Amino acid sequence: MASANAKQTRIMESERAPRAILKLAVPAIVSMVVMAVYNMADTYFVSLASESGLEVAAVSVFLPILLMMQSVSVLFAAGGAAYLSRLLGAKDIAKAGQTASITIALSFLFGVLMLVIGLLFTRPMLLALGASDATVELAVSYARVMFLAAPIQLTCMAFNNLLRAEGNAARSMAGMVTGALLNILLDPIFISGLKMGVTGAAVATAISQCVAFAILGGSYLRKKTVVTVSFRKMRFDRSIVRYILKVGVSNFLIQVFTGVSFAVINIFTKAYGDGAIAAIGIVNRLQFLGFAVLFGFSQGFQPVAGYNFGAGRFDRLNTSLKFGMGVSIAIGAAITLAFRFFAPGFIGFFTADQNVALIGTQALQWFTLAFPLTAFSLITMMTYQALGKAGGALMLAICRQGVCLIPAVLVLANVYGFFGVLLSPLVADIVSGVLAAALAVRVFRDIRKRRDAVRPAVPAV
Repeated sequence: MASANAKQTRIMESERAPRAILKLAVPAIVSMVVMAVYNMADTYFVSLASESGLEVAAVSVFLPILLMMQSVSVLFAAGGAAYLSRLLGAKDIAKAGQTASITIALSFLFGVLMLVIGLLFTRPMLLALGASDATVELAVSYARVMFLAAPIQLTCMAFNNLLRAEGNAARSMAGMVTGALLNILLDPIFISGLKMGVTGAAVATAISQCVAFAILGGSYLRKKTVVTVSFRKMRFDRSIVRYILKVGVSNFLIQVFTGVSFAVINIFTKAYGDGAIAAIGIVNRLQFLGFAVLFGFSQGFQPVAGYNFGAGRFDRLNTSLKFGMGVSIAIGAAITLAFRFFAPGFIGFFTADQNVALIGTQALQWFTLAFPLTAFSLITMMTYQALGKAGGALMLAICRQGVCLIPAVLVLANVYGFFGVLLSPLVADIVSGVLAAALAVRVFRDIRKRRDAVRPAVPAV
């Protein structure tokens, strides 16, 4: 185990900081893009088999619920992974193993809870989120299968984050990529070949998640990991659970408020017809692709930051932060430009309906206009998480998606109609970007003080 630990943590400990971040970020980006593909594949293949467009609208209505399910998964997965990185930096392998075990147990148990709640209240939830009389039955058939897969989905997310947190990003990527490719393969078979429609899309996704679960979980069964997990270690430790929740709550709230904001947008969009709902659903999934790249990079950055903070290597941490923030903003700018100039092509990939395409193109360009600010806010939040500064991370988590975006939609939609809905993400990004800048200055000042207090420090590399 000692040799495995040395091999898998060497990247975070001794590689040049930018190189270490990129080594972990590339597989993490691939993994997150794969998750976006999970969300997009169903919409794409359903659109190919749909003549009326109602099926696309039905799948789109479930998206806020899917985000809620993912929010619970990242509550435990992100918090556990952040703590795991710090513990490995401090060389506390025993407590790291207990943290991983508890994270996995919490993820599975809450997946079971979501399964039960989801099956009991499927129809009223979907009607409240914008399902119409024409789409509700289709949405129910899709949602019920997705709820059945909730325990697997949440536990799979925990495996994925924990493996990446210990420097095993390639293995986490392998499981997620395999699941995504299988999903793409199975979607047309179940949707069109077996004529199962939207239900087939959900079945294909559920099977793919089970395969990813087996691959990722197998790493722990075969003891190919730095830390070991066991039922004995799943005994709840109040201090570990408290830390997981304290740090993970920021990711949780981002997902929750994202789901709520999408639900609010759906409700206001419903007045413009099922075509507008379908267009916004497509745009939201394309946004996921952009968010996936940003989250992937920040998740590659976070273990390096957390490990070096735990090890007290503040010069190296400072170098990591500067590199991480600069690259993140550049990625955000590239996403904005791509969606700005190629929006019709992206939207046209999912629909041939001219009305849906027109609405979708306009919405995609406006929704992603300020992605550089989105990227900066995200990397700053992940920095605060990595350093265990839950307060700053929480402020950024609730600012963009909750405090800013939801009220912006409510106010601007009533004043400017559908254009107000399109404008609201830009307003939210500007406000949250200002807050992120203030918090970034604060964290750099704190690191400089810590570095000066422990000099001579290890030279930054």
